[in-house]
Order: sequence, then structure tokens, then C-alpha cells
Amino acid sequence: MEMKRILVTGAANGLGRHMATKFLCRGYYVTLADNDTTSLKLLEQLLSNDHCVFPPGSGRTVQTHALFYDCNINDESSVSSCITSSIEKFSGLDALINNAAIASPWIGGKDDPNTPFDDVPVSHFRSFIETNLIGPYICSRYAAPHLRAAKGCIVNISSTRALQSEANNEGYSASKAGLIGLTQAMAVSFTGSGVRVNAVSPGWIDVRDMDTKYLAQQSEATAIPSLTESDHSQHPAGRVGLPEDITKIVEFLVDDASGFITGQNFIVDGGMTKKMIYRE
Repeated sequence: MEMKRILVTGAANGLGRHMATKFLCRGYYVTLADNDTTSLKLLEQLLSNDHCVFPPGSGRTVQTHALFYDCNINDESSVSSCITSSIEKFSGLDALINNAAIASPWIGGKDDPNTPFDDVPVSHFRSFIETNLIGPYICSRYAAPHLRAAKGCIVNISSTRALQSEANNEGYSASKAGLIGLTQAMAVSFTGSGVRVNAVSPGWIDVRDMDTKYLAQQSEATAIPSLTESDHSQHPAGRVGLPEDITKIVEFLVDDASGFITGQNFIVDGGMTKKMIYRE
């Protein structure tokens, strides 16, 4: 099995952490890029002692297979330096996972679902576009020459909120919808190069056990509250999504077996976007 070289943005927490960890488990060379340096350092410490990720005697260690990099995807020089360092360490790049984003969808800010878009500065909207859309564009732009050389791929992590929305999601929904459009455009622009570009749009994925900094601050006895039965049963699939639901399809898209797939958006939401939601 070819040991691919993968760069994951937003790798310190959430889906990014899960994807990066699974890639390392498979023996891939992974650059974990994030501007949350506290979580990034904590994750490096955790993985260094994780014998499931780096089994004793395997010849694989954090030092040989992982690069933890403080990267701000809004800053071209930061992105350029990150990609250069990744290329220098691993001698190439096979896949870019554009996962970093402003995670809270509310235009008013985290934990503020009720403030309407016309009550907040335009800068709030602009920040979503800069991070969730322009950020992946910058990363793709600087990774492109290396991906062409490797005939690699890009996977953009969008959202079902690009297709459906709750109130006061203008910035998040617009940026994630734009990311699907960017995916299609880049896929066509890479025609003949061997580079594929696809998007994955997760629905509700429970990533609470991937919050590195939060979990480090809790005692071992602190349990993550269980989701309710209605949380699960509203999904046609019968449950809320798990990080591995997204990681598995990203792994498939990175694999050479998906070589005839490009320009597509894969919705992984337990069927929610296909469900009629009018009140009975």
C-alpha cells in the first residue's frame, strides 16, 4: 500500500483531528495544520504516547510520520510556509484536506443563534467568507503545483448548511455553498493534470470527543452528556453522525480507487437533506 502524504487543515480538533489521526494509523505521512497552537501541542503529546497510532516496533513515530504546524489559512505567507515545510519533510504532497473553518454557523457569533444578520457588522459575514472559502482557495493555490506532480487530490469539507439553512446562518451557509462551487470549478481547471477535487458535506456529526483543549481541561471522570433519543430518531439513518462517517468517505476519495470521481459533492447526513421537514 502506497503511504500517501496528506495535509489536513484544522487538524487540532473535531473532524480534522479524527481524519488526521486515522491517516496516521494507516501509516500515512500527515501534516497537521492549525492555528490553535494550544490544542495542536496537546494533540502532539497525546499521539506521541498512543500505541494504537504508532505501535511499538512499527518504525513509525510522531517524528517520522507527523508534522504539527501552526498555520493561519487566511495568511498566504503562513500557508506557503506550511506547505513548503510539509514538502521538505515528506518529499511531496498527495492530498490536501481543506477542513479548517469557522465552526459555529451563527452570524452573530458562537452560541448566539438569535441575532439577525442586519444587527451585526458586515465584518462578521466577511470573516466567514475569508476563512471558510478564501482560506481553502489559498491552500489549494499553494498546494496545486505539488499535487500536479503527484497526481493527487483535494477534498473540501463543506456542509449540508450549504443546501439547507436555519435562521441567521448567512455567512456560514454562503461560504460553504461557495466551497461546493469552488470544488466544481477547480475540478474542471485541473483537467488533464490527474488532480481530482471533491467535496464532502457533513450533516450533524457529534465531534465532542474530538475537542482536544476542552477534554484536556476536564477530569477523567467527566462524562460527555448523551444525546437524546429524538436527536437520533429524527435522522432516517436512526442516529446522529460520528466522525468516522466522514473520515471513511474522505479516505475513499483520497484513495487511488476513486480515480474516476472528481467535481462531486458527497452528502453524509443520515438522510436529513432528503427528509420533508414541515410540521405535522
